[in-house]
This record gives sequence, C-alpha cells and structure tokens, in this order.
Amino acid sequence: MKASVGIASRAASTLRLHSAEASKAEHSDDTSLDNVVERTLCRARTAQSEWAERALSDRLGILKTLRLRIAANPREIAAGVSRPDVAETLAAEVLPLLDACRFLEIEAPRILKEKRIGSKARPMWLWGTRVALRPEALGVVLVIGPSNYPLMLPGIQILQAVAAGNAVLIKPAAHCTAAVQTLVNLAIASGLPADLVQILAEDPLTAITAIRSGIDKVFLTGSVNTGRAVSRELAESATPAVMELSGCDAVFLLDDADPELASDCLLFGLTLNHSQTCMAPRRVFASDRMVDQVLSLLLKKLIAQGCIETVARGDAARTAVEKIQNAVAAGAKLVAGRISFSTGQAELQGVVIFDEVTADMAVTRSDLFVPVLSFLRVRSEEQALQDHQKCPYALSATVFGSQARCQAFARKIHAGCVVINDMIVPTADPRVPFGGRGASGYGMTRGEAGLLEMTQLKTIVSTRRWFKPHLQSPTPVDADVLEQLIRLEHASGPWQTLAAVPHMIRATLAQLKFRRTLGERKS
Repeated sequence: MKASVGIASRAASTLRLHSAEASKAEHSDDTSLDNVVERTLCRARTAQSEWAERALSDRLGILKTLRLRIAANPREIAAGVSRPDVAETLAAEVLPLLDACRFLEIEAPRILKEKRIGSKARPMWLWGTRVALRPEALGVVLVIGPSNYPLMLPGIQILQAVAAGNAVLIKPAAHCTAAVQTLVNLAIASGLPADLVQILAEDPLTAITAIRSGIDKVFLTGSVNTGRAVSRELAESATPAVMELSGCDAVFLLDDADPELASDCLLFGLTLNHSQTCMAPRRVFASDRMVDQVLSLLLKKLIAQGCIETVARGDAARTAVEKIQNAVAAGAKLVAGRISFSTGQAELQGVVIFDEVTADMAVTRSDLFVPVLSFLRVRSEEQALQDHQKCPYALSATVFGSQARCQAFARKIHAGCVVINDMIVPTADPRVPFGGRGASGYGMTRGEAGLLEMTQLKTIVSTRRWFKPHLQSPTPVDADVLEQLIRLEHASGPWQTLAAVPHMIRATLAQLKFRRTLGERKS
C-alpha cells in the first residue's frame, strides 16, 4: 500500500534533484546528514552482529512480550496514528500488526529452519551428495514507510526483519514518526536491543544517504514514481529491494455474482481510509446487466451513507482531475461526484463514479489515490481479462460470483493477489503474502514469503569422502563412459535402463583398464 500521492511525488522529486555532485560533497561537521546516518548504521550493525547469534526462540520470545504488551493497552500505540477514528485505527493498524507478530511466533521456526533437499532428484553420478538450504540474516535493512498505514505496514516489516536476525533503519513518511516511535519504544521495553531498530528523519534525503552508506536491502512501500527514483539509486550499488508500489485495482463481476454483496464491497473499498489504499477498487469489469444492477445499488448506498458530501483536495485530487476531465471528453459518463474549484484549486466532491468507460482511457491506467471508480462494460470474461491487462498496474484484484467459477477465473487474472467475494480485509490475514506485478512493484511482504525476503539463502553441499573421478587425469575413453551414463540415467523407461547397464559396465571396465595401463607405463 502506498503513501499519499502528494508526499510520494515530493519524495520522488527530492530523490531526482539530489545530484551526484551533492552526494560527493564532503562534510566536516559531525552533525551532517552523512555522518549522522553512518553513525546510526554503524550502531545498527554492531547490534545486529550480536542479535543474529541469539537463538531464534529468544528473538521470538521478545516479540511475544511485545505483542502482549501492546494487547494490554492497544490504544496507547493507536494514539500515535493520526487517524480520527480510533476503531478504524485498531482494526486497520493494530490488530493486523498483532496477528502478524503471532504468526511469526508460530511459523518462523519452521520457515527459518535449515532444510535438507531430498535425494530423489539427485543425479546418479553425484550419489552421496547432500544439499542443505540455510536462510540467514541479511544484516541491516532499510524500511521506507508509507503515510496511509504508518504503523501496520512498516511495523510488520520491522517485526519480520528482527525475527530473521536483522537490524532495521526505518524512514517514516512525513508526520508518521510518532506511530513508529511508540512501537520501537515498546519493543525496547520488551527486551529488544536499543540500537537494533533505528528511526531516521522523515526527510526523503535520509533514505538516499542510508542507501549510499551501505544498506543490505531496501523495503519500500510507496508510489511508482518513488519506486523508480529509489531504483535508480539502488542500481549504483546493486542493492536488492522489495517494492510494493501503486495500484489500480480491478473488480470482476461474473454473471452469477451477488449484486448486493458486490455493491457493499465496492462501497467499503471506496471509503476505507478515504480511499487512500492501494487496493481500493478503481476498475469494474462486468456485463451490461450486472453493471446496471450493481451501479444502481452502489449509487443508492453512497447517498444513504453520506459519501456525496466528502471532499478530496490537494496533490492527489489535482492529479485525478485531469484524468477525470479527459475521460468525460472521451465519452465516459460521470454518474456520481463532481469537480469543484471553490477554493481556487481543484477539489473532488463526493465519490467519483464513471460508466461507459473504455480500457484505453487514462483514468483506467493511472494510480489514483482518491475515490474514483470506473465501470467498464464487457461482452465476455475473455474481454475483461484482455482489457485488464492494458493497465500497467497489477497489485491485487477481486472477483465476485459462484465459488467454483471464481476459483477458476482467479487463476487467469494478472495480479499479485486475488480476493474472492470480498475486498481488502481478507489480505490482513498474516498468512497472506502480498506483492505486485508490473508497475506495482516486485518481491513480497508479509506471510512466509515476506519473512523469507528478510533472509539470504545459503546452500551447503556435502560430498562423498571418496570416488571423485573428476579429479583423475582425463583419458581417451572418458567420452564412452559419459555417453553410457547419459543413456543409463535418462533412459525413457525401465527396460531401456536395464538394457543400458551392460554397456555402462563395459565402458567403465575399459576406462579402468586404460588408466591401469597408463599407470604401469608411468611407473
């Protein structure tokens, strides 16, 4: 889920404007940004080297203490989130964070355990070889947090990072330090080493400085513009990253969908967190009959809930206005919401809903961060899938209909996550990995896959103590042995395997005889 468009745009601009010359400037003042970040990183590395040596059970014990401490007074940490509705903060920020913590307590020992690979697929000529896969800590990771969910999203990444044995530098979004600081304070009170999680200044320049100082991996939740700017910075040092970027999420209404359920979910998705959620619905694909039913219900529910009075302004609204005006000019029908210039700047009044939209309109291919929804009328499921792929964003999607048809259809949708007959909320399940495709980013956060992103895999290969023919001097008959080995190991069936055995024996005996003769000549 991304930070608000305004903040993300300013952050991306700052990243672009910070020139190479500025990065090479030397600062003699100990309080310069470079020196401050380097000292912070040094403390984190020192703490991480000791933390990674601690038993996983000890690390998870501290996380459990933290979880119980938060659960005993959840409003304490909720108070750090600048959202007026406490209930929404507890539901959207605190509860998922606690659930993710408990997931780690239960599942991390299995996920992070060194694993042996079975021998069934081992090549015949490498008999005796054993392979072990060992997830190890990365070192120090940089978490760049968003503004729309300032506690839950970076908080889960912090928990996963320290569970895997890493230290963390966290760069909160603007005006979001309080939520992260409360979490870190509670973690330290629960036994986490004081220098293991370090909070950087909110200035985007601190993220650049941290990357240039030698971070081991970056986890960014933000807009696609910020992702591109950070990617350019990462390319200089080949630093790996996980990026959860913008969305323009699709909703597919199959012909047997429940219109009441679909309209309820669309209303929820458009109004949750003022629609500042990367998984908020932006495009609805459906037949004429289904569009007519769902759109009618949705408009009535918007009026009943008072959503026509909401106002969106600022950078996000200004970004959307041009797309909305172009869509209307291209033939889209505006059925709800309107543009206002009462304050001298563009504002969006109410939830903006379009009908008769086509997949070629920019409004269906943009990462809008305001309540805008487009209905696209399609003739078939195949057309819906084709039109969907014209959008560069593929974060998540929702499909409504009978369970069997939804299951089959979900497997055809180009998206990182697909929810069936619901919207957004089921992805808070801590077992659910989350990540996008295309312009929506790469890598995974949360769940088992998210925890493994916090590690680097080491492969340990153990070999047999004797019989290493590759160390012996080559002979003219080696090709015959290899040819028969290939025929034996890759025979098309058991009879062919059996038939190859005598040829393999003869070739091997010939090789041994040649080497014995060669040895006698040398002696």
